[in-house]
Amino acid sequence: MRAMQMLDFLSSEHEVTLLTPAGRSGYPPPPDRPPYRIELYQPGGGLAFLSGMARAVVKHLPLQTGLFYQPDLGRKLRELAPQHDLGILQLVRLAIHVNDLGDTPILVDLIDSLSLNFSLRAEVDRWWLVPPLKVEAKLLAKAERRLAERAAGMAVVCERDRQALVNRLPRDLAAKISVVRLSVRERRHDPPQAREVLRREGDKAPILAMTGNLGYFVNVDAVTWWLRDVWPVLHHVRPEVRVVVAGDRPSPAVRRAVAKAGVELLESPRDLRSIIAQATIALAPMRCGSGVPIKVLEAWASGVPVLASSWAVAGTSGRQGEDFRLVGQHPIEWVAAICELLDDPAARQRLVDSGRWRLATDYSRETVRRQLLDVVDGLNIGAD
Repeated sequence: MRAMQMLDFLSSEHEVTLLTPAGRSGYPPPPDRPPYRIELYQPGGGLAFLSGMARAVVKHLPLQTGLFYQPDLGRKLRELAPQHDLGILQLVRLAIHVNDLGDTPILVDLIDSLSLNFSLRAEVDRWWLVPPLKVEAKLLAKAERRLAERAAGMAVVCERDRQALVNRLPRDLAAKISVVRLSVRERRHDPPQAREVLRREGDKAPILAMTGNLGYFVNVDAVTWWLRDVWPVLHHVRPEVRVVVAGDRPSPAVRRAVAKAGVELLESPRDLRSIIAQATIALAPMRCGSGVPIKVLEAWASGVPVLASSWAVAGTSGRQGEDFRLVGQHPIEWVAAICELLDDPAARQRLVDSGRWRLATDYSRETVRRQLLDVVDGLNIGAD
């Protein structure tokens, strides 16, 4: 999503080359006749993986970067970089290839601060994973700093992550970081063939929806925590409420939690937003993570009120009480907030109206396009 938006916005005013892997199973083919040039590199096999991990250890880089090392990618970067005024390196995971760009100026699009992500995960994950997670978080922080030293500019998707980086970088490096949001459009009508029908005729039961990549730890932790600690109490006081968990790649932990709680799991729905649009309330109970919680933007786009943890909505530009309702970490607070909002249709509508306004104001195509072009233009690449 991020890469496609950047290609779309930049190619309207610049000559752009996309360097992407060739023939990856499970990935869609490149678009037909795109307004940018496409160059392909050949992904390596197991030997590349082993070589990448070894390189990461030797260079004191995060193991994350070793997973993304590709010899042919490095070769193509060394070939193409001198032909371009600017290279855009997306994600800290590609830090292992930064030297392959030579002297070509680069913009590093971190998207989010992965060091922040891993440090927070260490606070809630299983005890035996805490030490390696803390080590990886420190290595990621060092890699983010190295990239800041090398880059002409850096971008992240939200102010929360920008501030996390600013807090641990020297002033001259912190000044390089800009926020370039994701663009999400309001959606008012779903194509009938794409809809997953949640309600039978006459069914008026309230539906609470939790959505996202259900194999991603941040969502796994949120769903399993909420179903374990909040749902039993809520189900006791509001037995008519339905809970729907929907998304791709549900982890074994999510499957177990859903089965134990007796709620509904929709795996890989045809159109996730059609699921959200049929909900009474969208839930975002994340306790960790980084970047922007797209599930909140999708709820705004679908016209559904949002109940969320403070950490979830810190990744947005929204305001508490206007664009979403903030909930604390205690299960009773969640139960009270849900019951209050279910009993107040007018409050739900106010959140819907404000969320739509926030989306149109801060996450529109033109707003994000202008943010990106301003960042690129501000680098003064090629200026005398």
